[in-house]
Amino acid sequence: MIKTYSTDYRTRLCEFFSRVIENHKAYISHGELQMGVALDSNELAPDYKEMWLKYLDRQVADPANTLLLYLEDEDIIGFVLFGITDDGAFPYGVIFDLSVDPAYRGKRIGQQLLQEATENFKAKGIRDCYLESGVNNHSAHRFFEHHGFKQVSDIFRLKL
Repeated sequence: MIKTYSTDYRTRLCEFFSRVIENHKAYISHGELQMGVALDSNELAPDYKEMWLKYLDRQVADPANTLLLYLEDEDIIGFVLFGITDDGAFPYGVIFDLSVDPAYRGKRIGQQLLQEATENFKAKGIRDCYLESGVNNHSAHRFFEHHGFKQVSDIFRLKL
């Protein structure tokens, strides 16, 4: 069942995210580096849970963003965080995070979450949707490509 996020799920969502990222470092992308969740592409920050909660709180406070949870018996199985940004030529959609418990992958949960986000965008007249993914997160890349996404850039980082 897909449900809109409420702060009642804050701690459980953080624990879900922690389990996923601790066991799948390929999830780390420039977003996790910029948020302070990760120190490098394969190393989480010592206080990464606190940093992720700060990120979560900022994201859900923005009325342009939506966070949906996929629940099974009140257990979080997956989530999608998405929003609309208007700093381009036209407003565009951004999928900030999409994750499904590895034990539940292949059951169309990610597809359902992605579809909810893209249908939300379409209903609001959004013509383009972007997302970013860790450079080594090949299973996610295949998933997104299977659902029509095309790679349009690479992200580079210079550590100063």
